[in-house]
Amino acid sequence: METHVSSQASAVEFGHLLRESRRSRKMSQVELGGDKYSGSYISHLESGRRTPTPEVIEFLARRLGVSALEWGVREHYDPVATLRAELDPTPGAVEDLLVAERAWYDRDWSSAEEHGQRAAARAKATGDTIRHWEAMYVVAQARFANAQFADAARIADEISEWDAARAYPVARAQSLSLASVSNRAGSRLGWAIALGARAVEAAQDAPPLILTEALMALVSALSEAGHGADETAPFLRRLDQLMPQLPANHSRGMVAWTVGTAAYAAGDAEEGSQRYDQARGLLNPQRDLRLWLRFHRSDANCRLDAGSSEGVAELLRISSTGLEIIGNAFDVVDLRQARARLALLEGDPRGAATLIEDLLADPVLGDPEFNQGMSKWILASAEHQLGDLDRAARDFREAGQLFEADGRLKHALDSFRQAGEICCRQNLTQGLDIAVKP
Repeated sequence: METHVSSQASAVEFGHLLRESRRSRKMSQVELGGDKYSGSYISHLESGRRTPTPEVIEFLARRLGVSALEWGVREHYDPVATLRAELDPTPGAVEDLLVAERAWYDRDWSSAEEHGQRAAARAKATGDTIRHWEAMYVVAQARFANAQFADAARIADEISEWDAARAYPVARAQSLSLASVSNRAGSRLGWAIALGARAVEAAQDAPPLILTEALMALVSALSEAGHGADETAPFLRRLDQLMPQLPANHSRGMVAWTVGTAAYAAGDAEEGSQRYDQARGLLNPQRDLRLWLRFHRSDANCRLDAGSSEGVAELLRISSTGLEIIGNAFDVVDLRQARARLALLEGDPRGAATLIEDLLADPVLGDPEFNQGMSKWILASAEHQLGDLDRAARDFREAGQLFEADGRLKHALDSFRQAGEICCRQNLTQGLDIAVKP
């Protein structure tokens, strides 16, 4: 029985999964094509510009050692659909889209957004709904990478409702997953959870890789918002079930990372540490250096959450070496917050307070979108250790309000409790002073 990708949308989906399979095996486009197909032709397949024939699909699956079913390829052949898909109505859009994707992988976010916008305009003008969606998805990715989380979330949410996304589960699930992670990064956890749940629903019939991304977005949002283990457990079990089906070690490493963070958030530091060790052996730093650096920073934060400083300084040294250069503003904020938390744990509240005061005073890094509640909580903790109880109580209350607005309800309750305890002790002390006066 012959296999075939029978629509333009399916060609885009196939191209995405083909690219993922090739990169997981560290093959170039030229190497994948071998002596039969050019690297340029493989590039066109991965971008969705060309639709593969059954012969091409069979050849590529054999070269990569995968089943065509992993790419969502159906077992039939429609020669009319193949011919129609080969006639690209928007060559200008394709060229801009290819440049946008290349710029995104080169971390040139501005160029990626510029060419993505141009591709989207051309595709819209010609009625190419699939290419229009794909171009705006690249724009949303570029804004997310550049720490423009609110814009990325808005665009991703909007395109999830477009006809192209509603017609194809992969496109809708990817849009919603990106909207979820963008809202989580931008401290809007309520929206992150809602959109993550919608992404999981949309991805039920999508390939395992797409469903995994949706589940990771939802689990991460639930964990960060402080939801209990009983709420995250069903989704974590699903991730464990999907993990062996993923084609690349790197993808499996991402799952281990997500599950490890959720374990730490649930108070199981032993499980969290084991999962992080597993992720460290699976993630590929050559594939995404910035993500590799963020993994080390995340490991440091989880250890700090568990009240441990063991290995944290080294983890922060590794992550800060690169993230201070290739990271975005949010990366810098999170690194400085982690350094301040480490200073608190090691008995240096003055150093912690200085780090946070400088951070809050910075016109860019002090943006409330960058988890300002955590900055205020660290500052309040430092003031508490220094004996400045009035300021500590005030900043704990402010931290609680910021956490509450973000949807970090567990952190909010803890901050309000600490403010209340300080006020109670102050009132008790004042009452005793009055009582002992002659």
